This record gives sequence, C-alpha cells and structure tokens, in this order.
Amino acid sequence: MKYLKFKIMKAKNIILLMVTFSLMSCSGFLDEKYKSGLSTDTYASTADGIKSLVNACYSGSRVWFGQEAGFELSETGTDIFLRGGDNKANQISDYTIDLNGSQSDIGTVWTKLYTALNTCNTTISELPSANLSDADNTSYEGQAKFLRSLYLWLIVENWGNVVLYTTPVSGVVTEAHRSSVDDFYKVIMSDLDTAIKDLPSGKSTDGTITQDVAMAFKARMCLTRASETNDASLYVKADSLAEAVINSGHYKLYDKYNSVWDVSNDDGGNNSEVIYYVNYTSTDVYNGDFSVESNVGNAGIVDFVMKYDKQAGMTRDVLNARPFQRFMPSLHLLNLFDPTIDQRYAGTFKDTWIANISGLKAGGAKSYPLMAYGDTAIYIIKTTATAAQKQLAKNRYLLMDKNSVYLNDGGAVLNRSQYIEMHKFADPTAAYNSSWSSRDAFVIRLPEMYLIAAEALMKTDPNKAVNLINTLRMKRAITGEENQMKIDASQLNIDFVLEERAREFCGEQLRWFDLKRTGKLVDYVKKYNPDAAGNIQDYHNIRPIPLNELDAITNKSEFQQNPGYTK
Repeated sequence: MKYLKFKIMKAKNIILLMVTFSLMSCSGFLDEKYKSGLSTDTYASTADGIKSLVNACYSGSRVWFGQEAGFELSETGTDIFLRGGDNKANQISDYTIDLNGSQSDIGTVWTKLYTALNTCNTTISELPSANLSDADNTSYEGQAKFLRSLYLWLIVENWGNVVLYTTPVSGVVTEAHRSSVDDFYKVIMSDLDTAIKDLPSGKSTDGTITQDVAMAFKARMCLTRASETNDASLYVKADSLAEAVINSGHYKLYDKYNSVWDVSNDDGGNNSEVIYYVNYTSTDVYNGDFSVESNVGNAGIVDFVMKYDKQAGMTRDVLNARPFQRFMPSLHLLNLFDPTIDQRYAGTFKDTWIANISGLKAGGAKSYPLMAYGDTAIYIIKTTATAAQKQLAKNRYLLMDKNSVYLNDGGAVLNRSQYIEMHKFADPTAAYNSSWSSRDAFVIRLPEMYLIAAEALMKTDPNKAVNLINTLRMKRAITGEENQMKIDASQLNIDFVLEERAREFCGEQLRWFDLKRTGKLVDYVKKYNPDAAGNIQDYHNIRPIPLNELDAITNKSEFQQNPGYTK
C-alpha cells in the first residue's frame, strides 16, 4: 500500500493553512502579503500535528517529479528533448529572448518549492518534541531533513545563490538576502548526514524515506559538487556511497529493461531497481501539491505522446493515451542508441501504432486500402527508409523516416506532431482520455549508482569504472549481444558517461542537471539542439528569478535579477 499521499486531516487547520498559502500568495516567500499563521496554531505541536507536518513535507515532491513544469525544466533546453507541437513553454525549451522573470511555470515552481521548504523548516522546528517517542522524533527529523535537502537542491541548482531559509517564515517578509551556493550545499550535506544517521536501512516499500534513499541522494549531491568544484574528496564520497547502495543487496537490475517500466512494476516499492520514488495514486485527492488539493497525478503518461489519433486507422484510446505532444526526442538522442544490441531503445521508444478503429476492413482507410483493424497503421524509423521499406508500406500504413520528422542530419525539426515517442511512462490501465497516471515517479534508480561510482572513479581507477559501466551495459544488452555492449578504458570519458546517462535516464528529469554540473550545457545545446542552439548563453545555467518576487521586496538594489536576464 502506498503511504505518504499528503493525507490532510480535514478537522484540523494547520495543513490547510499551509496549502492555502500558495493560493493567497502570488509570489511565494518574498511576497510581503504572506502570513502563514503557523506560529499561532497549537495543533502543530501535538503528535498528530507533527505527523501531519511530516506527511506534508512529502507533498512538495509532487511539485516537480512527474509534472509538466518539472519535465520542462529538466528535460527540454538540453540535447535530448525538443519542444513538441503543443509545447506550452518555448521560452524554457528554446531559451528565447522572452525567457525572463515573467515566465509563469518558473514562477509557479519557485513558489511551490519555497512553500515545500517552509513546511520542512516548520516541521524541523517542532523537533524534538516531548509529545513524541524518541523513535518518532528521530525518524521525523531524518525524513524532514532529507526532503529539505531535496528542495534546497532544486532551488539552488535552478536559481543559484538565492534566498536560503533554514527556519520557518511565519510573518511578513519584505527583504531578500542572497546566500552562496556553498552555503546551500553545507545545509544539504548536513541534512543528508542526519537522514543517513537517523533513518533505517533498507528499500523504501511505502514511499517513506530510508537510509538507502538518503545515501543514494547524497551520492548524487557529492558527484554534483565534485563536478562543479573538482574536489577530489567529494568524488571519493560519491563512489563510496554509491557502491554501498549497490552492495546493500536491497536492489537488483532487471534482466529486461522493459520490466523497469512495465505497469505491473509502477509502484516504486515493488520495483527492484527503484531506490527513491514519489507516490502517485488513482485516488487523485491524495496527489495534491501545495497549490491545490489535487494535482492530477503523474503527467508523464501524456506529455511525450505524439499526435497519432488523426492518422488513418487510428482513434484515441487508452493504450495510446492522450497526445499532448509537449516534448519530442532530438535526433541526437535517437542516434545514441544501437537498437541491434541495446534493449533500451525498444524499451524506451514507441515507433509502431496499430490500427485501432473497430471494424476497420481493407478498403476502409482510403489512403491505405490494404489496412485493416489490428494491422500496422503508423511506423516511424530513425534512419532513412529504403526502397524496400517504402514498397512494403505502400497502401498498407503510414511510413515515416528521419527525413519525415527532421529536416537534416543536424536535427532541425520538420514535423513536431508525429515522431518516435518516448514511451517509458505509458499506463494502459489509466482511465480513458486521462491526462494523468497513478504511476509512481522514479527519482533514483539503481543504474544511477553504477554510473555515479564509475564517473567518480574515472580518473583514479578507470579499470574499475569500466567494470561498473559494463556490468550495467551487459544487463541492458539484447540477449547474445553482451560482448558488443562492453567498452574498454580507451572509450571512457565524460562524454561517454553522459551518453550512457542519456540512454538510461532520458525523460527521468536528470538531463539539465547533468549537463549543468559537467559544464556541458551550452556546448551540447549548441551541437545537438537546433531549436535553442542560436539562443543559449552561459547565463542560462541558472533560471530567472520570478518578477513578482523582485517586485515584492524593498531592498531592490541589493537583491536583483539573476545576471543576463533583462527583467
């Protein structure tokens, strides 16, 4: 059973007040009109109140993971995903001239993350409590501090040296003061140390943070800071933590990559590769974040889906999902895969659609007179179609190839509505025409530990790094092609690691962070993202601060917009 679903206790008002905050405030913590009321509500200090606060701390993770804005800010504007035909945030995906503090999704995410941070700070301020057992005090502190570290990471990596809060905000705020990135990471690392010390080891089976989760996330944080600072000791820590999780015996790589994404394994607690995940449920009242009681669940089911339902032989159905066409793979991403040896290509992408109009008989689809119900209706390939492939498709189905979707080998887009679809998050059990799924959002999986350890060891022990990568790659090999998937030390460099991370984690909300921390964001976008190549600048390594935040503060000369942004 999934546990932490932001279970609001309707008879009490503390959590309702916290949720109401983002409805009252247009701009988050810097809005001088914000008054939370937290400090005057005695319920917060009771055992039930503190438990509710801890549950509320988890709600903030649904602000980002599995949400459209989170995908925008982590997958687009990179080398691997471009804007689809109905993308709602081209400023983010293409770094257009109007990317500034008025971009609405950036403002919304800022507000919600700072609300989540305040919830964690409020919870931590109530601990230890005489109203709780020693065990609960320890557990609640570990969980709240882990989640605070998560929200601080998202804030500092997106916006840089902005406002660092470690105590609750409970009154009027009229000034903002910057803290260094180093200061953010000091809190992040300290909080993770507490979580590692306080929480039980083992796999999380109900969504609750465990020691394993904290260790895995700290491995990611150590690698992030090592990449950014070249601190050798952090590489050592990243490797040590990642290998500890690998060797814990709590997780196992699937033999089939498809099994990772099979809907029968969509509960992170039952998925053998998943270390940390964000709960979603079919009862949407429990999918709430800080803006509304319900936030419609995991949007990954629709955001990557291409527009199939207007093609001959096709109608919208549950199996193929609603075609939101927000994000499409770049040609570069598709070309990173060798489908003849790597099972991840077929496990990640959908290239074939089956005619689903009930009763369709040959001659019923005028453009394709040989097509009948259950036959291939659409087939898209990432190479140039051969004469034989074109002949086979004639009168049978729509055949699209690289030249039908991308204008040239540079990857410029010709068709943003029909394309090979990133299909990891499909959910054939969802309701018809649903815009969301109950799939859990997988945040950290076991393969990341292999790749963190390998990257951390790349300079000091390349042979061990290669062995770690090969262990993963052989598991991902098509049966009989294991040797073809192996690499040797001569192939090991940061570009190969980033390619491998793209093959393994595309769509899993890591790419923007990976390119940023390795200093590759601008270079890779210029090389592989034709939509954004002419726009991206070095200053795009951080986001613009929302304008309504800047408008609300009184110390405007001290706290200004992030460099490079016009407003």
